This record gives sequence, structure tokens and C-alpha cells, in this order.
Amino acid sequence: MKAQGKEEKAKIKFGYAAALYKALQNSPLNSFRKLAKEAGMESAHIQKISVGKLDVSVTTSVALAGALGITYSQLSTYYDELTEEDIGTFVQYLAEQKKLRGKAKGK
Repeated sequence: MKAQGKEEKAKIKFGYAAALYKALQNSPLNSFRKLAKEAGMESAHIQKISVGKLDVSVTTSVALAGALGITYSQLSTYYDELTEEDIGTFVQYLAEQKKLRGKAKGK
């Protein structure tokens, strides 16, 4: 098996972030900040995960799944079953968040 290149790793991390977003939307939590609190993690750490900037360890994935009220396997299923529509929804979410951050900085 060939080692993954930088581009493939970035694609995987982005897919994980999209899957995490989809799982979050299907949970009682309604923000990454609440997910961070529930998982016992720093908001900044979750923020980096949520935009695909960090590789995530298994222990982190298990903690995130638990905070979402699902199993690690269920979180993995979100990743495995991502559709182009899911990716598009996530990209739109990221664009909206970027606009909101820009407005907040302009105040």
C-alpha cells in the first residue's frame, strides 16, 4: 500500500470535518463550542478539527462520538457515507462562518 500524499491526507481531514458537522447536526448539541465542552476539549482544538486542519486520533474520535451521543462506529459511518451533497452543505456552512467572523472583526 502506497503512503498517502499531502493532498490525500487533506481530503481525508476535510471529509472527517464534514462528517463531524453532519453528526453534530443530528445531535442535541447545536454548535462546535457545545461539542467541545461536552467532550472536555478546548474550543480552539475542536475549531481546528472542524475545518479539517488537524489529524484526529482514535481517542479524540471516541470522545467526540461520546459527546455526540453516538458510538465511534456510528461516527465512522458518517464519514463512510458522506455524499457530494453533504460536502456541499459543509462548504456552505464554512463560507457562512467565514462571513460571520469577518463581520465580527469589522466591529
